[in-house]
Amino acid sequence: RGDDIPYTPVFYAYTLLTNTSISLFVDKLRLTAAAQLSLRADCPGPLCVELQDYSQALVHLRLYAHGNVTIWLGTQYTTYGLYSVIPQEKLLEDSYSPVMLAKAVKNVKEQEMLRAAHVRDAVAVIQHLLWLEKMVPQGQVDEFSGAQHIDMLRQAQEHSHGPSFQSISASGLNAALAHYSPSNGSSQKLSVDEMYLLDSGGQYLDGTTDITRTVHWGVPTPLQKEAYTRVLMGNIDLSRLVFPSNTAGKAVESFARRALWDVGLNYGHGTGHGIGNFLSVHEWPVGFQSNNVPLTAGMFTSIEPGYYQDGEFGIRIEDVALVVEAQTKHQSGEKPFLTFEVVSLVPYDRNLIDLSLLSPEQIRYLNTYYETIRARVGPELQRQQLEEEYRWLQRSTEPFPLSSAATTATATMGMLALTSFLPTLLIGLQA
Repeated sequence: RGDDIPYTPVFYAYTLLTNTSISLFVDKLRLTAAAQLSLRADCPGPLCVELQDYSQALVHLRLYAHGNVTIWLGTQYTTYGLYSVIPQEKLLEDSYSPVMLAKAVKNVKEQEMLRAAHVRDAVAVIQHLLWLEKMVPQGQVDEFSGAQHIDMLRQAQEHSHGPSFQSISASGLNAALAHYSPSNGSSQKLSVDEMYLLDSGGQYLDGTTDITRTVHWGVPTPLQKEAYTRVLMGNIDLSRLVFPSNTAGKAVESFARRALWDVGLNYGHGTGHGIGNFLSVHEWPVGFQSNNVPLTAGMFTSIEPGYYQDGEFGIRIEDVALVVEAQTKHQSGEKPFLTFEVVSLVPYDRNLIDLSLLSPEQIRYLNTYYETIRARVGPELQRQQLEEEYRWLQRSTEPFPLSSAATTATATMGMLALTSFLPTLLIGLQA
């Protein structure tokens, strides 16, 4: 890892992997003695990393291409300068590098590490939400200081390596701008009378995080409450979906939008993106866009539906989820069906949820999710002696009553429509 790119712990380099050697083209002056020693620890041998000057990558590749070789590369993220020196008859092209595809599927150890990072990240976010509840009514927080505060809290967590991107800390009408970021010179005060959207994340030695929570400390309008609830419904419907192996993310993306579509609402950004393991917070090629690869067990992706009312407010609810094998009643085919395991562990704003819109299944999902949050984050809050935050967590994860759910008939119709929706999408994709 390195620090050449803001928020992303990597360094500028090229690597040429052959069946007998590993060549790393890098500015050697940037490497510490310990790093050089580690890279060359397996020399001589098949895992020996040969250090070459960064400027020699093109020359070295051209010479290598003169041999009796086939060169495999991904065209999506290769410069034309490198691509052009490889004779076409020696070129094996894929859209994505085999390294990218392998990196996209996390092994069991990487999955454990990312889960652990999200527990500590949840502690920081919970600390922040409690702090906002206290300070915003006093008029002492603006968008910029709010963004600074969450970065400070994450920095105090074990294995922290800074933020994973510039925080989107947006109040009121600024939250209607999906990628707004405040500055010290133009930062709006947070108010109990407006919605507040915080999209932030951290880099930890054991994982990368990205989470969005939208809150309102006062009395939300009927539209704000309905829109928030429908965004939450979309988040739930996609998170609990069971789907066939090798399904493209684009084929299931509409489940996150359906509750909004039902009433003529929508959002204008993607529904999710891949997440790195102490790497980029936006890791291609995982996600829900048409040019993303099919979903596979071991991939991490964000799930982040939203709604934005121009000039008034914005809503986004974002969680990171791991693609896992689903436990289904029947087995069909060689590969099991898949679903998502949400690893973000911060409760949603109860003040903005209209339970009458939720089906019993959606409420059961929320209650189970909140049990998971209590079980995983509660002990960490106590270990860090954060008793006030622990009490806040207990209050915020109280189970929702099923009696408040939408009527059985309405819920049944909704689920029938939902289950009939997926085959249509899959047929359309195959066509």
